[in-house]
This record gives sequence, structure tokens and C-alpha cells, in this order.
Amino acid sequence: MILTLDIGNASISVCCVENGARMRRFQLSTDKSRTTDEYTALLGLLAQGDGVQLSRCSGAIIASVVPQLTAVLAPAVQRCTGHRPLIVGPGVKSGLNIRMDDPTELGGDLVAAAVAASERYPLPCILVDMGTATAVGVLDEKGCYVGGLLCPGVSMSQSSLARDASQLPDVSLEKPKRIIGKNTRESMRSGIIHGCAAMVDGVLDRVEAEMGRPAASVVATGENAAVIVPNCRRSGITLDEDLVMYGLWCIWRRNRDAT
Repeated sequence: MILTLDIGNASISVCCVENGARMRRFQLSTDKSRTTDEYTALLGLLAQGDGVQLSRCSGAIIASVVPQLTAVLAPAVQRCTGHRPLIVGPGVKSGLNIRMDDPTELGGDLVAAAVAASERYPLPCILVDMGTATAVGVLDEKGCYVGGLLCPGVSMSQSSLARDASQLPDVSLEKPKRIIGKNTRESMRSGIIHGCAAMVDGVLDRVEAEMGRPAASVVATGENAAVIVPNCRRSGITLDEDLVMYGLWCIWRRNRDAT
């Protein structure tokens, strides 16, 4: 069993993985004010509450888009597992051919998602990672990452409406009863959810037009994917909440085998 961590701007997904299968998942809020001691205690308490002994882990791996938290969480993970975690980044063997101007700009979470997609799904493949931002990545028929798009995410739309428009409330992301809202809250929910779904539909069409062929698979992941994808008009989008976790396990295994 290994421990995988996906450190995002809003949340941290922690999984216990055995032979590529998720055994347990914990969720932490991303809090830059927490110390290594605090994260060590939180990881231990969450695992203990679910009957997991982190000391049984044979390794750990981290993908992060929050560099300052990587430096805080890495020693916490080492304390809990007894193993220095592998950090996805330059020098780590991922097996992914990244055809971008600067391959180091691609976030560790997208690297892991692309690695997993190239093993799990037909190619060419379009990835849609719906976190704080909505990241769209493209894998060609050979499994090379050829580029993508970065769009405002669901949570960003939700928080910016409430923050920047003084008369608008903060709303939960419940599925609206109808597209045409009958009050402010309904209208906001509909605009956020259907607006993001329409954006995904439109982006997929335009990406395929530039590719010159339909994608063999479209895979959505991330904390907001389960809310948005059912409202897309595009059929055949696969939801895979474990995509990044599986990719991290693949990368850890490749680096273990290489050494």
C-alpha cells in the first residue's frame, strides 16, 4: 500500500492505494497557515479514524500545485509513513511525452491524470479536470500530451459572483430545478452550473475541430466534475474520480522499478 496526495488550491485529496486500487480516501482543506506538526496530526487522526495504519505504507507520492504546501506536507507524510515522498516534477520518471514549450509548466496533477488516461482509455483523449480551475488537456493517438486550456473553474465562478457583486448571496452548488431561475439563488445556481456545462461542451467541440478528428475518449475528473458533467449536452463523457490517484500510483511504480 502507498499513500498518494493531490494538493490543490482548495483541497487536498489523500488516498491509500493498493495495486492501483483505492482503498481509502481522505479530504483535507488547503490551509497554508497549518504547520507540518498540524498536518502530521491531521493525517494520523483521519487514517486512525478509518482503521488505517499509515506506517504500513511502502511509499508515498505527492502531486501539488501549491509549492509552499509541498514543503510543509512532505515531512508530515514522511513522519506518518516512514518514507520520503516522491514529488512529481522535473527529474521524476512519468513516462509521459509532454510536447509543450516548457514541459515543467505542466502541473503534477495534470501529469498524473494524463499518465492514467493513457493507460486506461482509448486515444486520442481529452481530459477535463474540474478543480479550482477547469483544466483541459489533450493526449494524441500516441499518448503524447500536446497541450490544453485553462478556464475559470466552478468554485471560482461561485465565489467571484458572491464576492464582487454586492447584492448577490453565496449559494451552494445544488442542481437547479430549471434553467430559467425564478429567484436570485436559483438564477445563480443555474448560471454557474449550466454556464460551466455549456463551456465544457463548447470547448470540447472546438478542441476536436482543431484536432481534425473526434476524440476516442473524453474523461472528466476533479471535485466538481460530478456536478457539471450530468448537465453537459455532450454524451459519452466518462467520470473518473480516481484518475489522478491512479496516475500517481503508476508514476510511483515506474520510479520504484527504475531504482
